[in-house]
Amino acid sequence: MKKVESVICPFCCHRFHPNEADFRLPAVKGKKKTKDGLELDELLYDYQTDVLQVTEKEATSKAMQPPAIEISNPEVKYDETELAKYGFVQHVTYTSPDGKKIICEKRLCPNCHNDLPIGYGIRETLLISILGDARVGKSVFLTVLISELENNMDFPSKLTFIGDTQVRESFYENYQKPLLKNHELVSSTKRKKIPPYAFNFWYRHKNEEGVMEENTIDIIFYDIAGEDLRDDAGIRQNGFNIKDSSGLIFLVDPTNFNKLSDLFRFSDSSLIDAIPEENSNQQIFNTLYNYFLGLEREKSSIPMALLLSKADLLSFVNLDFFHNKPENRIQHLFADEQHAGAVNMRSVKGLNQEVRELLAYLGEERILNNALGCFKTVSCFAVSSLGKKPMVEQISDPDTNETIEKGYVDGPLEPFRVKEAFYWILMRHRHMLKFENRTYSPYTQKTVEKLTFLQRVFAFFAGR
Repeated sequence: MKKVESVICPFCCHRFHPNEADFRLPAVKGKKKTKDGLELDELLYDYQTDVLQVTEKEATSKAMQPPAIEISNPEVKYDETELAKYGFVQHVTYTSPDGKKIICEKRLCPNCHNDLPIGYGIRETLLISILGDARVGKSVFLTVLISELENNMDFPSKLTFIGDTQVRESFYENYQKPLLKNHELVSSTKRKKIPPYAFNFWYRHKNEEGVMEENTIDIIFYDIAGEDLRDDAGIRQNGFNIKDSSGLIFLVDPTNFNKLSDLFRFSDSSLIDAIPEENSNQQIFNTLYNYFLGLEREKSSIPMALLLSKADLLSFVNLDFFHNKPENRIQHLFADEQHAGAVNMRSVKGLNQEVRELLAYLGEERILNNALGCFKTVSCFAVSSLGKKPMVEQISDPDTNETIEKGYVDGPLEPFRVKEAFYWILMRHRHMLKFENRTYSPYTQKTVEKLTFLQRVFAFFAGR
């Protein structure tokens, strides 16, 4: 097993050797709601006040924890065999002043003292940040992506939550339950530091020889409010993880494209409610440029997936782009791509090209140009997290009695192409090898048939 030389804290993005992690003594059993055995963890308190910017009272409450100990503490013993196997230890035995031996298994970041995910440091970790303007659908996309990976039909796989249980419960109650069970649209992310969502992704896939291989990797997802991406202060406060990300997924909402917004209004009046009041993509890219390149003068090497979100709405407008190109990839977009055991790279590459051409046709080249001006590697995708047009109704807020708008989806969600950007980022980090010799969508299938015919011709003459 290859030993991991360093890890990055999902919370504060401090990089450290896995063996530098501190350990938390277990809580005293049988004593609920008591301060006996607890003390103020100053590192955790500073994180709560400086990064999360909560009140001093709330920070103090959350920072009252059992004592933390360093592995270098002379009263700490650990298993040398475990150290030799992994390069770091996952549990220690602490001898208290009264001679009692206590096993400690909860590992902490040495910089902020937040709990590290289970087994953190054993496997490679990828940090993926979800970016985009307000109301572009980032939280909905992330919710559906996690659901799609949990019920993946492309690969034999398993997505396991390994983060804080309170974060998991909050994510379920605020995002998964309303959207996936009740089909209600989740509200926009507020301006604050959103806790990271930590998962382990185990999967089996075909390599280039068609042989099944097994892999496991830890994934940390970040959801960042669109408003926090518009100014330097917001991105430094609540989006500082962007610079340390392994991949970025940037969602762009086509409903605020100048050429499309009018077509949406004329074709379906209910789509007017879905059109954002402002378009801040240029402002966001300016902020990203200042944040990444202000002093470096070099493009970022972080791979960026540029996603055209809400792609199902394209079926509500009549674009000559589709008529002039009957073989267009996006005509076959409105169904999920099947990646049976391996990622269909021809489909991914074809979609990248067609989305770029669509952006040019709609006069929105500046979006791609902005991305290419900041990042060395950009690939375009089109996605629909819902698969259908959302409905909007006027309801009375039970708390304020004011009339508010509530969005919902009529019937089950029908998402498509949600996972492809995620797969692409994994492949950029040498996971999920591309595997191309198999069936394709109608457009790419014609290309394969042409290549196959030419290959047979060349083989015939080569054999003469």
